Amino acid sequence: METKSLYNIICDAFEGGILPRDFSLPPVSDAKIPFADGASDGIGIYHMGAPEITDEIREVIKSAVIAASDEDFKCAEELFKALSEKISAIRAIDELQSFIIENRDSLNAKNLYNCAVHLMTKSADRECVKFGMSMLELFNIEGNEKLMKAVELIGQSDEFTIFAVFIMSRWKNANESIFALAQRVHGWGRIHAVERLEPKTDEIRRWLLHEGVNNDVVPAYSALSCWEKSGAAELLHNPDLSDEDFTGIANLIDALLDEGPCAGISEVENNAEVLAEFLKIAQNRTLSIDDYVIIQNIRIKFEDENPEVVTKCSEILNTENCRTCVRNAEKSGSVISLAKELGIDFKYEVMRQLETDFGKNFYLCGELMDDEHRAKTIEIFCKNLPLGELKTTPANSFPVGEKFQIHNRLDFIVQELKSYLLEGVDLVETALQCAPAGTRNCALRVLQSWVNISKTPLETLLPEIYRLIQKLVNIEPNNTARERMEKLLNGEIGENSNE
Repeated sequence: METKSLYNIICDAFEGGILPRDFSLPPVSDAKIPFADGASDGIGIYHMGAPEITDEIREVIKSAVIAASDEDFKCAEELFKALSEKISAIRAIDELQSFIIENRDSLNAKNLYNCAVHLMTKSADRECVKFGMSMLELFNIEGNEKLMKAVELIGQSDEFTIFAVFIMSRWKNANESIFALAQRVHGWGRIHAVERLEPKTDEIRRWLLHEGVNNDVVPAYSALSCWEKSGAAELLHNPDLSDEDFTGIANLIDALLDEGPCAGISEVENNAEVLAEFLKIAQNRTLSIDDYVIIQNIRIKFEDENPEVVTKCSEILNTENCRTCVRNAEKSGSVISLAKELGIDFKYEVMRQLETDFGKNFYLCGELMDDEHRAKTIEIFCKNLPLGELKTTPANSFPVGEKFQIHNRLDFIVQELKSYLLEGVDLVETALQCAPAGTRNCALRVLQSWVNISKTPLETLLPEIYRLIQKLVNIEPNNTARERMEKLLNGEIGENSNE
């Protein structure tokens, strides 16, 4: 049975002219690390330096292109597959295109073109599709409506958006096409499209202001581009600033404050004056809980840098309207931080949320580890986690999908138990027998902490756990976990720490 091409998989998934929001390509069967669509290339672009192009890589590129030029598409695809084991298409694109351009007089352009289309529409391999699109970028496909439509369709998969944008950039209506695509993708594809979108119309500028950073990855990746392209700083001087535009500006500022993945607020020209103007406007508006959370984030970011901005933030936060909003808001993580700052009790509401929607609110358990709520919190986790099912064969693999969600919930509570001697033993015992090495290591850190706190060897403190580890150490594949097990079995007691 012939393997279905990724292009056909994408086309078959369309509903009403767009891909479903939750669409993803079939997982790569032999992938060491599972990536969301587009994530591997996105991380490479934003967080890795220029690739090293070795002579071996150049030779494979040469062989693949010559095979394509000779109309041996099967051989070309196999060579591109081999190439992808050495370097990804996104990191080899410049070398590939340079070789084709430098040798264009000796290559058969028609065959290269046909091979590019073949790889894009017929291959079941992600990197081969991208190599095909990288070659197709070199050709003018303007006027070939069917092929242009194919590029637009495959570009709606976050895995291929950036390659579609590269191709679209040669079209007469390039910016309009990229804008249309940006609105249809929501993950890494939107980040790439926003980065290459020009703010040529009011419609585009307004979309960048209100929607540009709304991606399923991290808003910060697009924050600076959206800020500059939307003209947000100039809008702050508009005396008739609408509530909608104020909210858009606030959300952009919030995304700019997160400079973990890339530069943000520090790159905004006259950022202190910009924030002062924003806070001045905020003082004269009826704010929502989201606005107050953003203002708190500004205060935290500039706590040691700008006393004037911090003072203005504190004045806005210490108002009765802010306190009322906090009391009435559902206590998410960010609202809890604001409630703490304002001295507002929130634990009853958090406990209620944990009980009524465990799957959504499990991560708030760290706020409920005080003496009054800890036992009940542990009980809720024991009740909601399938502890028996989680005990399985240890591995070094990383869980995905539903398995990741369940193990992640267990990790959250287990890591909170280090300071609470012999509380949640069932959870720790389960974590010791889970497949992910990270979960097992989490449990072992808790046990070592308990040993240190009590100054009692594990064999005396928890004899059954000790005997369990005696069995587990013989099948433990993770070096770090095995070393921790051996220390516990040897009765080592160290200084108590929050490792």
